[in-house]
Amino acid sequence: MLGPSGSNNKGEVDVKAGEEINKQAIFSSDTDLDTTQTEPLIEIHPSNSDIYVNSNTMGGMCDYKYLSGEQMKGFDTYKYSCIDNSPLSVYISHPFWNWLVQFYPRSWAPNVLTLLGWGFVMGCFVFEGVLDYDISANSPESPHPIPRWFWLVAALCTFLGHTLDGTDGKQARRIGASGPTGELFDHGLDSWSTVPFTITIFSIFGRGTWSISSLELLCVLISTQVVFFTTHWEKYNTGVMFLSWGYDASQFGLMIVYTIAFIFGHSVFQYKIADEYNLAFIMELGFYTCCFLSLVVSLYNVLRCTNLKQPNLYEGCRPAIPVSILFAVSIFWVLFSPTKVIERDPRMFYMAMGTVFSNITCRLIIAQMSSTKVEIYNTSLVLYAATIVLSLYFPHYELSLLRLSTVAIVLLHVHYGVCVVRQMCAHFKIHALDVSYLAAKKT
Repeated sequence: MLGPSGSNNKGEVDVKAGEEINKQAIFSSDTDLDTTQTEPLIEIHPSNSDIYVNSNTMGGMCDYKYLSGEQMKGFDTYKYSCIDNSPLSVYISHPFWNWLVQFYPRSWAPNVLTLLGWGFVMGCFVFEGVLDYDISANSPESPHPIPRWFWLVAALCTFLGHTLDGTDGKQARRIGASGPTGELFDHGLDSWSTVPFTITIFSIFGRGTWSISSLELLCVLISTQVVFFTTHWEKYNTGVMFLSWGYDASQFGLMIVYTIAFIFGHSVFQYKIADEYNLAFIMELGFYTCCFLSLVVSLYNVLRCTNLKQPNLYEGCRPAIPVSILFAVSIFWVLFSPTKVIERDPRMFYMAMGTVFSNITCRLIIAQMSSTKVEIYNTSLVLYAATIVLSLYFPHYELSLLRLSTVAIVLLHVHYGVCVVRQMCAHFKIHALDVSYLAAKKT
């Protein structure tokens, strides 16, 4: 994924896709909200306590308060501002989503659409892992390549994930359920999706002659994450999110590649250009180019902003500290791993790293929505770094350490997400996966 999309949040200007394209369209990528709306959103009026039912079915385990009082208070004055003027988005994606969402029952919760869309993407990744766990099935010497029909499944999952991710916020606007909770839910899951999007597409090439090295694939994943993270870093500093043009382009590109692989077979992509460079390497360069251009655009937008939200350079660059550490230690681990652990279990390696990235990004999203300082310390990052140190001292257990830490990191991240969403729902007197509270509001 080359950029965040689909926030269930409150926008500032209603600009329909295809209208006045020469002007910058400021809206959520999936929520064209009308500022003429005078009816208050239930999520920013916590006084409506009569319509909120606090469920204790999950027990105290999921009631840990990760968010401070300052952060909770900051959400009350938050307004979403986003610029999305990608031609693909304006002329294709948004018109289609605007048409499709009209058929959604009003009882469909936007966050359920978000979760379902993410489920298609992550589910495809897990399914592909069953067929090709070590990303080698499509290697030249492999006797059992990934079945051709899988690529049709991948194309459909990508389409459904993209569509649901693009219509969740539109549904939120229709029923009056937009707010910070939906934005965190949406973009938080999007940040985790950088792993399946990147790894699944490169599994077409297998390993060896027609592919790139595991270190290069890690760098491609990092470039994807940089694009996503930089978009939110820009918003942290300017208050406005400029959606990367690469997001819609990447989604359409993935669907096209998967469809071609289904029709003609994966071997159609296994060739060299000028008898020297394979297609995987050319694709790798494309990712780096997109990353560089996104960095340039984000930096330009920050430098030209006349009303920066952060008081100085350090505070402005503060979010980059934990994510830079993550990228650095990940590359270090690949280069100095005693047993070349990324070659032994690449899928687990990328999942561990990607989950830590998602957790760091979620904390950045919370900081920019609540207008608070972003947290530098991250427990998942500490656990990840500790695993690397232990693997250097106990190389015999390196693979076991990787797998155990991955499970722990995923559980920590899920716990964080569940607790934070529950805490925000309690604050706003809403439900995350149910919109029945809206009916109670009307009565």
